Amino acid sequence: MIDSKTQKRIVVLIDNESGPYIRVSTRNDADELEDLLSGKFDVLYEMKYPDEFKSEGGKEYYFGNAADPRKLQYILDGIEL
Repeated sequence: MIDSKTQKRIVVLIDNESGPYIRVSTRNDADELEDLLSGKFDVLYEMKYPDEFKSEGGKEYYFGNAADPRKLQYILDGIEL
């Protein structure tokens, strides 16, 4: 998946406490991603709203320590918005 604002590939990052997560810069990307993660892929996540993304409506998605970051990246790499 490519972030429409940054034009960069969205990559899975690792938080030492919360496990794998991703950052999405805009509301439109976030809304479409949520529909796919919940509907098509049945992936559970927790959302956070970083201050730096508030003006554009971007979000961070945390998947928990049990999530496999390689599988998440595979799913993301197959998404075209």
